Amino acid sequence: MGLAGMAIMGHVDGMEGSYAVGWAAAAPDTANCAITLVDEAGEIIAEGRASRHRPDLVSLGLGRTTLAFRIPLPGNTTPRRLRVLADGVELPGSPLQTGAGVFDGYCNVRAATLTGWVTERVEAAPEVLITVEDPHGEVGRAYASPEPTGNDPLFAPIQYAVPLADRCFGAGDVRLTVLANGVAFAKTVCNLPLSGKLEIISAQHCLGWLVCPQAPERAFEIEIFLNGARVASTGCKYPRRDLRELFPHSVTPGFSVELGAPKRDVMQADTLSLRLKGAKTELFEGPYVLASQPAAIAAAQRVAGLARRGLPGIGVAEQAALELAMENFLAWCRREEGFTAPRQFTPQPGNARRLLIIMPVYRGVAVTRGCIASVLAHRNVARDHLLLINDASPERDMAPMLAEFAGEPNLTLLHNAENLGFVRTVNRGLALADGADTLLLNADTRMFAGGLEELLRIADSKPDIGTVTAISNNATIFSYPHPDLRQAALEDIGWAELAACALAENAGVSVDVPTGHGFCMFIKNEVMQRIGLLDEAFGRGYGEENDFCARAAVLGYRHVAAGGVLVEHQESVSFEQEKASLLALNLPRLNTLYPEYTPTILAFERIDGTRALRWGLDRARLACAAAAGTSFLLLISNALEGGTARAIRDLEQQVGYDGAVKLSLRCTDNGLMELGCAAPLIRANFLPDETAELFTLLNAAQPSHVLVHQLLGFPERFITALTNLTSERHSVFYIHDFYAFCPRVTMLDAIGCFCDVADAVTCARCVEMGGAHEASVLNRLAPDEHRALFAAFLANMRHVIAPSANAGSYFRRAFPGLEVEILPHPETLEHVPAPRAKDDDEIILLGAIGAHKGSAMLLEIARRARLTRPRLRFHVIGHTNIDQELRATGNVTITGKFAPEALPGLLAQTRGRLALFLSPWPETYSYTLSEAARHGLIPLVPDIGAPAERVRAAQYGVIFAFPATAERVLAIIDDITAGRVQTNAPGAGPERLFPDAHSLARAAEFLNCL
Repeated sequence: MGLAGMAIMGHVDGMEGSYAVGWAAAAPDTANCAITLVDEAGEIIAEGRASRHRPDLVSLGLGRTTLAFRIPLPGNTTPRRLRVLADGVELPGSPLQTGAGVFDGYCNVRAATLTGWVTERVEAAPEVLITVEDPHGEVGRAYASPEPTGNDPLFAPIQYAVPLADRCFGAGDVRLTVLANGVAFAKTVCNLPLSGKLEIISAQHCLGWLVCPQAPERAFEIEIFLNGARVASTGCKYPRRDLRELFPHSVTPGFSVELGAPKRDVMQADTLSLRLKGAKTELFEGPYVLASQPAAIAAAQRVAGLARRGLPGIGVAEQAALELAMENFLAWCRREEGFTAPRQFTPQPGNARRLLIIMPVYRGVAVTRGCIASVLAHRNVARDHLLLINDASPERDMAPMLAEFAGEPNLTLLHNAENLGFVRTVNRGLALADGADTLLLNADTRMFAGGLEELLRIADSKPDIGTVTAISNNATIFSYPHPDLRQAALEDIGWAELAACALAENAGVSVDVPTGHGFCMFIKNEVMQRIGLLDEAFGRGYGEENDFCARAAVLGYRHVAAGGVLVEHQESVSFEQEKASLLALNLPRLNTLYPEYTPTILAFERIDGTRALRWGLDRARLACAAAAGTSFLLLISNALEGGTARAIRDLEQQVGYDGAVKLSLRCTDNGLMELGCAAPLIRANFLPDETAELFTLLNAAQPSHVLVHQLLGFPERFITALTNLTSERHSVFYIHDFYAFCPRVTMLDAIGCFCDVADAVTCARCVEMGGAHEASVLNRLAPDEHRALFAAFLANMRHVIAPSANAGSYFRRAFPGLEVEILPHPETLEHVPAPRAKDDDEIILLGAIGAHKGSAMLLEIARRARLTRPRLRFHVIGHTNIDQELRATGNVTITGKFAPEALPGLLAQTRGRLALFLSPWPETYSYTLSEAARHGLIPLVPDIGAPAERVRAAQYGVIFAFPATAERVLAIIDDITAGRVQTNAPGAGPERLFPDAHSLARAAEFLNCL
């Protein structure tokens, strides 16, 4: 801090002759800073103020640009170190070293020549040797001598002009370093684009033209390589009248070269490259593969043959696609003399590995600083070049912050004169790759130790890997702990520690992904050479990396996620306000170009394609929590609708787990087994054949209790493994249906009749006729094998609990000797409802009335009532599987699906008091019965299952004979209306349908949580 608590920002840029130069400002900006130069002993050498005008400081946003200083240092002959202070605060770039061998200067590229000035930090500088280098070596040199000016004795710069070598042309942005007598003093970036066309190309003759619009007089020398060997060179030495209008100052842009006699082997394809002399950059989108018609046809036939060899990855679809592609290609070849394929990759042997890390910068000074620091801390400084591109950041502190890193080795800082957007800014960086692999890295990320090395290891592990993306806390399908659980922080572990865990658990592990993600995406150089830059039609961003990956996939490159590399990501710091609009603009374009994109992504998300990369991290975190004393309870269920979820919720609210942390394992609609936990926050998914991996996580958590509510949807191997797990733990199985002995779940057979625990032989015929429940995955098992699997499982359970005696009786019959304990679900009635008005002409049915809830019987009842009892109306508060047929009767109304909180309002619109239940199977409990009672309705239930048991015990409601018939149901309604049948015993009300407090205590005992 400076005077009066002001913050000082600025930078010492160096010297101009014997002037110290730079800029400084205070925040708040109240006056020009006082600049003081002191030597190592603290003696003041020079003073001045930061008050000079400098146009580039407008980006600071201070409202003025008079913030620069240029302070003379007379007698600058003795080498010394000078500290530069602004209002007493030392500036970045201080101290200054004066004396011989220290140079300052300026450089600029005009046409094809690097010009500028240089000074040495002495009073009289002699002749100097100016050399210019790109990342691969020298690209120009010239001697420069001082010329007397007489204007300013303290500033007598030596002017220089150095022509640049051919290899600087057509290479995109080229980083140049300028040296005086071998000492670097200035850096710049030049871009000398080429325009040209290769009009004739063959293994015998090449013809075309080449021009640099910025230096049209330049005549280039072109080298031609055939199959890797230099076979010819030619100069651009022919006039081209057809180009004079476009390039009036280009004298001889044309070239033509003969490459020799025709090849003898007509069946051999050739690789042809054209490059500027001494350059590696391919001209005209080369290199090219050239093949004669016979060679092309033979190649196509060999490719087709590969499909017939049963190679790994070649299935029926791949074989058909190859055959069709080759058939079309062969038809084309037979119409042509051969084919020419551009943009072929030819590796350059012997080159040292280089990595260019491209970081576009826009917003978020503090976040960007942290990102840069993390890269510098963990990169290989000799191999990894960090390229920072300031995309005209609107934040005034951004440019000064970036300037602090300008002196770091193997780092380049570029500034866009105007905001180009993410895509064009990245392309500016990619143009500098010059044979290096690249890493696109958002400035709102943070790298950790070992991450860069692991990205390279994964990229090198297979030749067909084109891109590698890290996993992250916030990166769509690459997110941890789950794509739908993106987190800024985890309570139990920091990102640096988790990154170390990822590297330890997943080193060398990757999975294929449909696309990369540009927040941290490694791109092999050969992919860049073949694909080119990002498509700038995607504007400011979103979708461009998906387009790039789609283009690479056409050429057979795979995209993978690296499980060993975790990168922290604060997504959309730069585009947080624009993200939705950019997605809305670019996603349709992406889907138009690649109609397979969205279906492929959705299919990947359905199976949680990066799931395996998270398992090791989950396992480590669960083991750590268990070691720290966390007690876990494993609860198993599924994602099907019904009363199971309600029962689980009531148990948790009314009983709880005595402080144990719930591990929730459910079988999802997608066929996945999903393990979830709130602390530590985890969501892990497994396919059916990944049961062993699932139990590795469970064993890490060491759950002390296992509560099983549902096994419908879980595979055989899981149930077998669970049987072994429960034998060692306190385990409870809750009966919610009859899947343990009935593959159809409800004991409704293939013709819709109640089978009453049919024998295994009958059960087999039933399943053969009508199939098992649609969610069952045990279909390979015969019914006797199905029952044996569950018999072994149930025998290992400490408690088997049925919510009704009726449900328990069926299990005892199906599994002789099985001990079943009866305990109603622990639901409560907050208050006794008021009796509804006596109107028995409107009959109410609640919920989803499907075939298993008696929809066919309802249709029969409604039709008969229309003929014989026209006063009756049936009101379904919910929906059915035959809505259209029921509405057609004229006496049935259906509300449709509704949210639970809407039920009181819907009931308020009705006049009836009778709630009709028509279930043709023995429901184990019936929460719908509870809902009817909560709202004062009187239940009418068939004499089967838990509903009849509950009504009989409560003496509230009416039971009619099972199996129900339309006339029997209508007759009981008549009897109720006439008063011949009482709806409840004296003093009995709906509250008697609910369990008492004793049931809650018994539930706690069963769960062993007291």
